[in-house]
Amino acid sequence: MPRVLGRSVALAAVVCTVWRAGEAAAQASAASPRDAERMVAEGSSASGAAKAVTAALHPQAVLVWPGAPVAVGAEATRLLAAQSALDSFRLTLQPLALELSADSALAASWGLAIATPRAGAGAPKTGRYIGIWARETGPWRLTAILLSGLLPPPAGAVAAASSTRKPPLSSRGPAGPFATADLQFSKLAGDSGAGIAFERFAAPDAFLLDGQGLLVRGPKAIGALVTGPASWKWHPVAGGASASGDLGWTVGEAVIAPPAGEGAPAYSKYLTVWRRLADGSIRFLTDGGNPRPGP
Repeated sequence: MPRVLGRSVALAAVVCTVWRAGEAAAQASAASPRDAERMVAEGSSASGAAKAVTAALHPQAVLVWPGAPVAVGAEATRLLAAQSALDSFRLTLQPLALELSADSALAASWGLAIATPRAGAGAPKTGRYIGIWARETGPWRLTAILLSGLLPPPAGAVAAASSTRKPPLSSRGPAGPFATADLQFSKLAGDSGAGIAFERFAAPDAFLLDGQGLLVRGPKAIGALVTGPASWKWHPVAGGASASGDLGWTVGEAVIAPPAGEGAPAYSKYLTVWRRLADGSIRFLTDGGNPRPGP
């Protein structure tokens, strides 16, 4: 279920290049999102994954970390600082897709995240990532990132992010059309089931990674992955968009409730990448998520 596991780019080619992740990204002026992500990767070899990701963050970046609330700005920095275990790993990002906005100022990439012990002992851990990069007047900065399946948060990590619920994302402003699409998506899931909603709102070339890291491609396959009797509800609390209006993203909070008497609801959060199609409709390219604390 992508909203629990995690919730697509014109896939011109599957990018098989392995980018190693790091700290120099915040200072270097990368010519492209690929350069910025590669420099983040390289920095993690020297200083560890948590410090490398922190160095690349925009001041108001959104962090979607397993087991914690949605963290924004200083909350995101504190939450990463609490991940001291992550600094013992070198982070390798293996992107499967990269989407660049028409104005070349916003980019999204997603794929596999591999954490390898820096000391050389121990087996690598494989998870998933979605990264949103933006460029204003300086270098590319990481404005939202989801990491999932690498390491559980250590004790106290959740407290590093505010437990205060985030207000819903406004339907006004640059991200407004994407927030509206997300809410329509959620309404259809509530009215007709997650399978129908995911199939209808997936872009023709959408794909996501399931809990085993397997590629699920196309609206029908994505819809089939989430079809079931559970009741899905969600809403966005953060988002952004390119000035050209063709690429956007939303982060939000979700609740997936099983049928009555079959267990407790699952509380999760998500990061979704959206594209405006040629006909003006807005459809998602990929989606990922992970657990969050309940109310």
